[in-house]
Order: sequence, then structure tokens, then C-alpha cells
Amino acid sequence: MSPEPVATPSLRERILAAAFAVLQERGYAGTSTREIAARAKVSKRDLYAEFGNKQGIFAACIASRANRIEKPLAPAPIADRRALAATLQRVGVAFLTFFCDPGVVSMMRLAIAAAEESAELPRILDAEARAPNQKALVELMGRARSAGLVAGTPAELSARFYALLVGDLVVPLLLGVTEAPAPAQIARRARDATQAFLELHGQDG
Repeated sequence: MSPEPVATPSLRERILAAAFAVLQERGYAGTSTREIAARAKVSKRDLYAEFGNKQGIFAACIASRANRIEKPLAPAPIADRRALAATLQRVGVAFLTFFCDPGVVSMMRLAIAAAEESAELPRILDAEARAPNQKALVELMGRARSAGLVAGTPAELSARFYALLVGDLVVPLLLGVTEAPAPAQIARRARDATQAFLELHGQDG
């Protein structure tokens, strides 16, 4: 039986992989599109055609990670408390996996470091990661409230679930004083946050 063929990375994937590596090594200010193109083995013309500029590459690096949260946040029937709990646990795992991704931690550090000189990178990080996923989580909470499963405004419920889920995890990760939790720890944290949230805000439906 012949082995499965290995998929060849697309031009976009090659550029993003190279960009992640260079950004982590050089920082945002020290990263050049010339070096990214050289590492990805593409022309600068190809790079600019795909992403526009260095800021566009940074945005795509963040979006490529943040998009992994979209599937568990996608609209799905929430008929009862058990279905809501299962959805919140999936969302929790996706959020924590995103925040604990070494590449994402590096991008957040870059944005924080660049904030003193320019707010552009923090704005990109917010627009590509936090804002769209927060909106989707608020919509999820709205559907849960409409089903009579939770009490409170969708925005408040979203913020409280997020607080229970993330807690004090992100700052130590950014400072490098703690290691990212293992998948089993992430799953347990998501389960505990879901249970605490439903105990505080859940209704019988």
C-alpha cells in the first residue's frame, strides 16, 4: 500500500510560517519583508501581492490562529442545558488553545512591545483576534438566553464566562513565568469554567 501523499504548503502558508519565525527571532521592528520572502523562497512581489505590507502579514499571522476558534463558535442548536454546556466547553478549549499557542503569545508580546511607539499592532491584534471572537461569543450567549438557559445580558454573560475561563492565565504566560497548560489541563479548565458559569447564570430553560 503506497503512503499517503504529503500536502505541499501553499505560497501563503510558506510566507506565514516564515513570518512567524522571523518575527519571533527579530521582533516586529527588526523584521523585514526581504528576509521573510527569502525564508519562504518567494519573491517580494509575491509577498506584497498576497499581504500588501508587513502589517498585513502580522494581521494574517494572528488571523490564521484566531480562525481556529470559529468552528466551535459557529451557530448550532442549543436546545437544553447539556447542549449549552458541551458548546461552552468546546469554546473554552478553543479559546485557551489559542491563547496558549506559543506563536500567539509571541505575537501578543510583539504588540505590547510596539505599543509605546505605535498603536497599530495592538489594533491589529484586537481586530483580528479579540473583536470577532468576542462578537461570536456574545451571539452565542444571546441564543442561550433566547432559549431560556441563562439569565443576563449577552455582553455581561460573555465577559463573565471569559473571566472564569482565562482568569490569571494570560499575564504569567506573557511574562514567561509559567508554562502553557497541557491539553488535559486546558480541557479541565474549560470544564470547570463552564460548570461555574452555569451554576452562576444558568436557568432550567
